[in-house]
Amino acid sequence: MRSRFQSAPLNLSPDTPSVQKHDSRHCNLERQRLILAETDTFETVEGNIYFPASSIHKENFKESNHETVCGWKGTASYYDIVVDGKVNKEAAWYYAKPKDAAKNITGMVAFWKGVEVKSPLSMIFSARIVAGICCIAIAVPAVTASPVFQRAAEASSDGWTLTTTKLNTTAFQSEPYVANGYIGSRLPVEGFGLRVYPAVDYENESGTQGWPLFTLRQTASMIAGFYGQVENTRGTNFAQNGGEQVISLVPTWTSLYLTVSSPLGESATYRVGTDHSQIKSFSQSLSIRDGIVQTTIGWSPFNSSKIIQLRYTVLAHRSRPTLGLVRLDVSGLSDNQEVIITDALDGAGAQRVHEEHAGALSGTELANAIFSSVKPIGINNVTAWEISSLEIDGQGNEYNTVDVPKSVGLGTEGSTAAQSYAISASAGRVTVFKAVGITSSDAFEGVEKNTALSTAKKARSDGWDKLVMEHKEAWEKIWSEGGEVLIHGAGKSKGSKPILDELQLTTRSSFFELLANVRDGNEGRGLGDNSIAPAGLTSDSYAGGIFWDADTWMFPSLLSLFPDYAMNINNYRTKNLGAAIDNVKQFNRDGLLYPWVSFRFGDCTGIGPCYDYEYHLNNDIALSQWHYFITTKNQTWLEEKGYPIMKGVSEFWASHVIKDQNTGRYITKNETDPDEYANFVDNAAFTNAGIAVTLRNSIKAASILGKSNQVPSSWSDIAENITILYEPTSDVVLEYDGFNATIPVKQADVVLMIYPLEYTVLDPHEDMAFYAGANSPNGPGMTYSIFSINSAQLSFQGCESYTYLLQSSEPYVRDPFSQFSEQMNDVYATNGGTNPAYTFLTGHGGYLQIWTHGFTGYRPRLECFYLDPSLPPQLAPDGFTVKGMKWQGSVFDVTVAGSRTMIKRRSGQSSKACVQIGKRNRNSGKFQLSVGQTLTVGTFRSDLNGTLVPGNKAQCPPAVSSTAPILPGQYAIAATDGSNATYWRPQTRAASSLYIDLGKVQNFRSLHLNFNHNPPKSYTIFAGATNSTTGLKQIAKVDDVKITAPYNADDANIVRVRLANTSDVTLPHSIKARFVQLVVEGVQTEDASGAGATVAEIAVI
Repeated sequence: MRSRFQSAPLNLSPDTPSVQKHDSRHCNLERQRLILAETDTFETVEGNIYFPASSIHKENFKESNHETVCGWKGTASYYDIVVDGKVNKEAAWYYAKPKDAAKNITGMVAFWKGVEVKSPLSMIFSARIVAGICCIAIAVPAVTASPVFQRAAEASSDGWTLTTTKLNTTAFQSEPYVANGYIGSRLPVEGFGLRVYPAVDYENESGTQGWPLFTLRQTASMIAGFYGQVENTRGTNFAQNGGEQVISLVPTWTSLYLTVSSPLGESATYRVGTDHSQIKSFSQSLSIRDGIVQTTIGWSPFNSSKIIQLRYTVLAHRSRPTLGLVRLDVSGLSDNQEVIITDALDGAGAQRVHEEHAGALSGTELANAIFSSVKPIGINNVTAWEISSLEIDGQGNEYNTVDVPKSVGLGTEGSTAAQSYAISASAGRVTVFKAVGITSSDAFEGVEKNTALSTAKKARSDGWDKLVMEHKEAWEKIWSEGGEVLIHGAGKSKGSKPILDELQLTTRSSFFELLANVRDGNEGRGLGDNSIAPAGLTSDSYAGGIFWDADTWMFPSLLSLFPDYAMNINNYRTKNLGAAIDNVKQFNRDGLLYPWVSFRFGDCTGIGPCYDYEYHLNNDIALSQWHYFITTKNQTWLEEKGYPIMKGVSEFWASHVIKDQNTGRYITKNETDPDEYANFVDNAAFTNAGIAVTLRNSIKAASILGKSNQVPSSWSDIAENITILYEPTSDVVLEYDGFNATIPVKQADVVLMIYPLEYTVLDPHEDMAFYAGANSPNGPGMTYSIFSINSAQLSFQGCESYTYLLQSSEPYVRDPFSQFSEQMNDVYATNGGTNPAYTFLTGHGGYLQIWTHGFTGYRPRLECFYLDPSLPPQLAPDGFTVKGMKWQGSVFDVTVAGSRTMIKRRSGQSSKACVQIGKRNRNSGKFQLSVGQTLTVGTFRSDLNGTLVPGNKAQCPPAVSSTAPILPGQYAIAATDGSNATYWRPQTRAASSLYIDLGKVQNFRSLHLNFNHNPPKSYTIFAGATNSTTGLKQIAKVDDVKITAPYNADDANIVRVRLANTSDVTLPHSIKARFVQLVVEGVQTEDASGAGATVAEIAVI
């Protein structure tokens, strides 16, 4: 309700500092729109964020003539904001004297129209969660329906280097890391060393590293495959009988300290935990092209006007897998000022190790060198060595060794080594770098120390410039011989869409994350056969074990562009083939069994059971073997490595399934599908479908190898008669025997039957629609990639594949360095009790498949390079290109654009290569391509194929946005994507607006609203030719929304897509408008989230 009151002045004092300041709140906002406020303390009332007056940039405000009374809060004065020459009327409001019930907002300012509030607590469309609390209000043009991304890190002009100036030492998500597939080390924001994060509640596991270790999070230093053995772990799947394996962490090798003295004799060391008051400037960058991390600090240790500049450069050398490098450049010192540099191998970072030794090497072995050696706990025949040697710039800098200063603060662990050097700073500068050789017996048995020593020695001899050049060249070779995904329209100086920049960044960072954590499979034992853990070499999440994450989620896109690196994942399974054969004997079955989680020995353990658990892993492994053969056509490899695994899995199933003599169908019992909310069930659908796929592929492989006569007839019988359960009234696949519609599903499960299994089900559309609603919001960050891929393949109308594309990435990606978290919400207390894995490479891998397999429609086929391209309108008209897709010796560049797809055969070994285009394409069929030839075919566009609601002018519109904060992943676009399975849901039950830009003025007479399962209590619709306060006029209002699809307890368990709650509006006459605003308020069924109504679709007819 609105009334007229005399305008009260906005008394905002003290003045807000310039946004160019560098403090703990600054979020590097140079590319953003007009900044109105930034704060790390705020109040949230009815979904609106109120900023302290002291945080407001009052010069951007103009008093408005409008005032409002908001009942219990009191009287507010409103203010206009001008951005890009356009007036956002009443964009801010201020309560000079709020009523007692709202006294917490005294002196506070809030925003709404055309203002985006970004914070961890308020993530709206396409915003990324920023580690730590940094709440910012940004004005965007009032008529722009597409919101602008705000970032806590800026990408370089070429899009490959991310930089942040936000010094956040309390959030693990803010840290970069270095890795080369053999060694890796997480880095604190200070640029080097060790940080350990205290748990929120250690006894109750909150704020820890998570299952199964539940240890404290830390900046881990790791060697691939360096697994120890312990009696038990805090978390498990099955009973533990001793002999659990976990990753052991090695001493932190990045530590390099600077100590200076004041004229009064005070001593100070720059180290992890240096007081923020001493840090006058900060910048940290990560190149996702070559993995180099640089940290620049302006340090004033004695709070004087003198600032010392430090620059740390850290990398894990790509072509020298055993080499880590840390460089420190110091400037701003007085001429010949003496400083102390301390090189350290910090044993406090080593975890789950024994037989720790450390010290200094003799000068005859290597000058300025220290060493540390450890064994993984419980393993006596494996040793890791670290040898660090310091190179000091000899240009006039004299030095001598001294005692380690106390202010360095190192502990007394047996694996800690340190050596300090007093250096006279010639011309006020000092430059040093440490070369660290890092090895373990797993790759360098018997020569661990010598290899580490020669690594450090040769690095010092070669010098910094040569080392860095060689490292960059190695990365460039990977990119050039592999490939990339180019999203056209991203990075343009004019007319670019910020969303495209974000998608491009996420795509590049995802490939980088995978490649940084795996080595070429041709490199041999201990290097090319370690596979990839869910967090790789970035942390000890999930104890560093190998899950299906590698074979199902990371493998496919690597195989498509970087098959030699995908080979590493398969090599790991080959390495453990003997153990898998031994495992199955315990259970009186044939063939082989891999453990759910695998480590050093590949044996069955409590945390990695083989039997009565997630058998589907064996199918997943068999499928990756088959797809590798399809891609490479390497028949020798198939016979020696791939087929023995496929055959072993098939033999297990043939000995394990149970035939129902009455029906002739085969059943399975006591298993767990990917949905880990449901354990020990019978006839799990994904598992059973995987059995059929495995057996069929094994029969094909045997035929290729001339071994068909060795294949039992039971294999084909089982494949054709395996039990898949359906709900008879809907044809929806039942996830398992006894599944019902009230049971939440943890993650993608049944929908995996469509892709990657390609198993034929009765109605895949119904499966997708039902399980989209059944999935838990607390599931891991790879689920929605499958929904996007399947939607790209199946959707007849609309653009839901794009909604799922956003859901698969934006809620999980963490700034400043574009790394996936496992969860949408990282807080244990509010996300269902999960300490998320980080960096979650599984999520990166799933996201990449949307580009390599989703919109391209690529599927591995023996006979032809198979594509079925499609594109949502949000990526049109330019589309994207996947460069360097590999298939049987040929390399293809595939460009999927708005109306056509171009397939260029860039290179190849054969004169002709078969390319097949899917049946729905207007140019379907098989084609022969020579090297250099380009095939042009159509691009399927579901958005141009009619509308879900006949005559709907608002399906997949040019722009749609929400002014209200939303629940993570439940975007405004979901209300207009032509799918009732996706929906927009604001975070608040208070009035929340959805704006739709129809692209041009349209005539319409009615509206249809689909509210899915939870309608609002009321809604109002505005429309107009312009998107402004005066341009939008109310055209409809419903104060009492009716429930049209009430809950029915009698059929609540039936697995089917429910009828939605709908509401229809017929206008008294046809109107013309370009912009439509929907305002929903209240919610019919309140839940603990406090969120508002669900809006699945709004149709303008």
